[in-house]
Amino acid sequence: MALNDLMNELQKQSFTREPLVESKVVDAVVRLMGDKNTEVQNLAVKCLGPLVKQVKDELIVSIITRLCEFTSQRKNDELRGIASIGLKTVVLEVHSQHGQLVATTIIPELLKVIEKGDADYETQLDVLDILGDVVNRFGTQLTAEQQASIQATLLPRLSHARAAIRKRTVMALGHLVAHVNDALFDTTLTFILTGLKNKQLSGDKLRTLVQCTGVLGRYSGIRLGKHLGQIIPIINTYTEEADEDDELREICLQTLESFVLRCPTDIAPYMDQIITLGLGYLNYDPNFGGMDDDEDDDDEDMDDGDQEDDDEYDDIIDDSDDDDDMSWKVRRSATRLLTSVIETRSDLLGQMYDKVSPALIRRFSEREESVRVDVLRAFIALLGQTSVSQLADRQGNQSNTTKAYDLAFDVSGCGDEAALKPTMATTVAMDTASDDNEHGPSQQLWAQVPALCKSLAKQLANNKSTATRQVGFQLLRMVVTVLHGGLDKELAHLVPAIETSLVASNVDTQHSLSSNLKIEVLAFLRALFRTHNADVTRPFLPSLCPVVIHMLQDAYYKTVAEAFLVCIEIIKVMRPMNPEGTHTPLDPVYLDALQQIYRSTLQLLGTNHADQEVKERSIMCLGALLAQVPDALQDQQQHAWSVLLDRLQNEVTRLISVRTLAIISQSPLAATPELEHSVLQAVDDIALLLRKSNRALRIASLECLNILVQRFGGKISQEHCQRFLNEVRPLLTDADLHLLPLALKLTESIIALHPESMNDVKTIILPTLFQLIQSPLLQGASLKHLLLLFTALGRTSPDDYDIFIHGLTDTLRHPPAQTGPTVAASGTASGAAVPNKQSASTAAQCIAVLAVHTSEQRRLATIHEFQAQLTKPQVSDAARYLSLMALGEIGHRVDLSPAGAIHEQVLKLFGSPSEEVKFAAAFALGSLTVGNMAVYLPFLVQQINTEAKRRFLLLHALKEVITRCDYQASITSLAAASDEIWDLLFASGAEDHEEGTRSVVGECLGKLALTNRQKYLPQLEAGLTSPSAPLRSTVATAFKYIVVDPSQDNDSLLVPIIDRFLVLLTDTDINVRRLALLTINSALHRKPYLVRDVLPTLLPLLYDATIINEALIHTVEMGPFKHKVDDGLEIRKAAYECLYSLLSTCLDKMDIHGYVDCVRAGLTDEHDIKMLVYLMLTRLSKVAPTAVCQKLDDFVVPLKATLDVKLRSNAVKQEMEKNQEVVRATLRCIASLSNIADTGNSPKFEEFIEIVKAGPLGEDYKATLQETDKRESRMGDFMDLSA
Repeated sequence: MALNDLMNELQKQSFTREPLVESKVVDAVVRLMGDKNTEVQNLAVKCLGPLVKQVKDELIVSIITRLCEFTSQRKNDELRGIASIGLKTVVLEVHSQHGQLVATTIIPELLKVIEKGDADYETQLDVLDILGDVVNRFGTQLTAEQQASIQATLLPRLSHARAAIRKRTVMALGHLVAHVNDALFDTTLTFILTGLKNKQLSGDKLRTLVQCTGVLGRYSGIRLGKHLGQIIPIINTYTEEADEDDELREICLQTLESFVLRCPTDIAPYMDQIITLGLGYLNYDPNFGGMDDDEDDDDEDMDDGDQEDDDEYDDIIDDSDDDDDMSWKVRRSATRLLTSVIETRSDLLGQMYDKVSPALIRRFSEREESVRVDVLRAFIALLGQTSVSQLADRQGNQSNTTKAYDLAFDVSGCGDEAALKPTMATTVAMDTASDDNEHGPSQQLWAQVPALCKSLAKQLANNKSTATRQVGFQLLRMVVTVLHGGLDKELAHLVPAIETSLVASNVDTQHSLSSNLKIEVLAFLRALFRTHNADVTRPFLPSLCPVVIHMLQDAYYKTVAEAFLVCIEIIKVMRPMNPEGTHTPLDPVYLDALQQIYRSTLQLLGTNHADQEVKERSIMCLGALLAQVPDALQDQQQHAWSVLLDRLQNEVTRLISVRTLAIISQSPLAATPELEHSVLQAVDDIALLLRKSNRALRIASLECLNILVQRFGGKISQEHCQRFLNEVRPLLTDADLHLLPLALKLTESIIALHPESMNDVKTIILPTLFQLIQSPLLQGASLKHLLLLFTALGRTSPDDYDIFIHGLTDTLRHPPAQTGPTVAASGTASGAAVPNKQSASTAAQCIAVLAVHTSEQRRLATIHEFQAQLTKPQVSDAARYLSLMALGEIGHRVDLSPAGAIHEQVLKLFGSPSEEVKFAAAFALGSLTVGNMAVYLPFLVQQINTEAKRRFLLLHALKEVITRCDYQASITSLAAASDEIWDLLFASGAEDHEEGTRSVVGECLGKLALTNRQKYLPQLEAGLTSPSAPLRSTVATAFKYIVVDPSQDNDSLLVPIIDRFLVLLTDTDINVRRLALLTINSALHRKPYLVRDVLPTLLPLLYDATIINEALIHTVEMGPFKHKVDDGLEIRKAAYECLYSLLSTCLDKMDIHGYVDCVRAGLTDEHDIKMLVYLMLTRLSKVAPTAVCQKLDDFVVPLKATLDVKLRSNAVKQEMEKNQEVVRATLRCIASLSNIADTGNSPKFEEFIEIVKAGPLGEDYKATLQETDKRESRMGDFMDLSA
């Protein structure tokens, strides 16, 4: 009891030590380790952990010294064992800052025991374990002398007669080499290589040296990689000449696997040898001669009866297998070696499919289960790499593909499970995206699918192993996911295996294994139905429906939930729909199955104790029945609707019920009286849900109301509409920009379908809209729906036109002295000429859509009113700015030439003292020109030629012309002046040295080139080699605007230019290099397929651009202060941005290991670069965890240096905030990297993590971890339940 109480007290944060008592406590605890009672001894050992954290240094030394004495004594074996455990506890629990103290005390004692050699076997094992723990925990704090003495003691133990001692010696050496200097490392490696070259060495000791080589690679792969030229031939020789020593062969293959994982760059020249070796021993089975490749090839031609006989023979072989057979370990090691190659060398994916994939498929029939599972997992790893490659290809071609059915029945926030299935095969669109590369990985996989399915179906149908079947179905699910189908002709082979697995798992005695198998089979079925044409899967429904429906009665809730998702897919297959809303007749043969699904669904919905996930998916299934096959329910529809509406009242299920109702209401099949009656009954309840605090529920309710109003608007009463408007009004704010467009859309729908609601709209909605206009955040979807709403207002109530216009303009013309919260959000300083430019732009667009849809008389009156504002001397800049923006927006839509010399009035304001008014005038002049190109374009061109002082603003006006004109008619509109404009812009780009002007000229050139690519692109290409640096920078900017254009009609012209464009990355002008990098980054975002083929040239240039150039760093004197300026910072930042973009678009085309080395260098760069590098590392930890894991120890020094930065005592607030920002980013990066760190493989990183946790940033790191876990576990969407 005393020890328990002491341990509890020591662990309290409020514990304070008493100097007079603590030495007595230490003596008592250590003395109790020799107690005769075992329980007391165990408690004493446990007490050592918290005790060494509290006592002073002298007592820590005393504890270690006495424990070492107990460990080395021979009289009491029990005390020796307890003392060994105590030493391990002390080493693991003591604070890291005491590492040098612990090492200095304990290492001489441990080495003394080892060197004597007279200690018993158990003592030697314990001492080696403790020594390994000390080196692992405090290796960075050891002196070179201590490291040398440990090494000198350990190396002779590699030849010890006892295998266990050799093994622990190897592990201790592994921990040691992670921290020693290069000289000591070379000494260790020389000793091992000398032993490996000794042909007289016994088998046991040879195995130890080979294993030690692998451990060196694991703990210090970078240094070992330099010596692979000596090591690899030796390992290969021992692998091939091991005769019957399968254990040596296994260790050799494991060592090669370690090299592949830990020395990725240096191993590259030997990769072909390693793959050949792995393939050779993948089939190694000397005890069963029937496993060679030739017979496997012959077996493929056998009929089914022969295959069944072979399976029976395989079972006999398994049952009679010799216990001494070690060949399966060799095959397992070979499989894992190939898996490591697949996971780390995505650049060899084509070679993997040529050589490795067929061999793996042949080995699906492996007789040893653990090896068979590893073979299947190796193929899954291959599929995973293919998926990454395919994703990059699809991103490059995504704008070529057409969503064949998403537009028809789409509800934002609803998952694919609830969407209505089209008759068109989804694979058609997907295949076209990857057809560009006829010999790519996806096409190679397509070619191997028949052999894969034939071999795997044989194992799934006849193999009794649950693990094999589970991994097998996981593999099949990966296949259909990667290929988006692919099993059209192979389903007949797989259906029996599916039935067998689901039925057999019901009687499996191991519940957890059988449940996992059932879930995996059901997940595969769901993927199968979703990725294949309904006509392909429909013939197999009679076989699959009964077993799937039976799963709805399973005892495990996850199985039931997955079965419901499969049932939803089955319903879609029974009657698919196309985008036009037509559908196929329902085959009466499916009525019985549909009734069974319906009854099971109602049964679970009526159960109070059902799991939440099961309830949600049963409601989704009920929705699928009502949406796709309502005629199958006949008289049961009314009851089904009552059940759904009842779920709508339940707080737990109302969200999924609202989304399900939205899905059903879009179905053309659901046009039944029951639907209409239910909708009219539910709309009030759904409207009330807009008051709830649950954001997802409010979004779903708004979406649902939009759908219901559009479909049943004529049946919804005036009172309902008024209630809708009252509930929507609080949502018309910029507080939630996801809710806002939905609320605006609902209001617009009510106005369009119920014009009589206009009075309610003016009373309830209009004041809120005028207040909303002042928000600076309106853009995108919110702005689009706001304009549509004002269009509906203008059309529905034309007599209120003046009210609308004055409501939009009054506040902006006369802004209040004290800006409100909405206006203040713009970030514009109070007292500025134009307090909120964005709100003025929004109001101008609303005015324009009202003016366009009103009478000619009212429109001219509005135009003249705004014209007057341009010339009145007492008008504020805010009012003049608004007038210019409004005239520009109106002029963009209609011709304003009848309004007089409005362009002259606008041009005069180019001389305004207000910069905002100047740019608004440029915008207005350009927009006016778009409305009447024939009148205003010649005037604009003439002004650019003659007015040099106004050229910058005039070029802005020209930019508006080129940007806002209709591209379809642009060649005709600009044809008369395009050549003159082009020559003018080209000359401006070459002569003007103002970067702002060149940027505008570049944008104009790029967008003008899009109007006639065949004519202008060659001229831009010629500008790449111009002797004028300003022109080269202008051309670089022009290409940026060309590559971001969504059209792909003339991308074939860009492909050869991109290769020549890379010459700008080596330009002598740093500004040209920066702009070229920005253009490359834009291409990677918008059209990565243009860049993928030039990556071998681009990547070295990007890596060079990230290197700090000291010649670009100079010192600027600012009075008494000196400040360093780095002109190369922006270039490095742009280069790292390009590298970051490559992770999302071209990952499969890069040498990821060289990429990680470049990222590591960025950790020591400036603040902006560090922030980018942290994002890159976080992304890399997700997409290439293996490569990053190998370099974790290399990241420790720069990460620690960033966290340890100490600011000056007089640091300003900006410096402090900047430092806090980078510290938070560093902690987030460390948290992401900690998730992929393998225990023991990155000792420096693991120690660094412990230091961070125990240091002043420990609480911040803990909070960051929680935030990261929460963000990653948060579901992107409640309804998206796909695996």
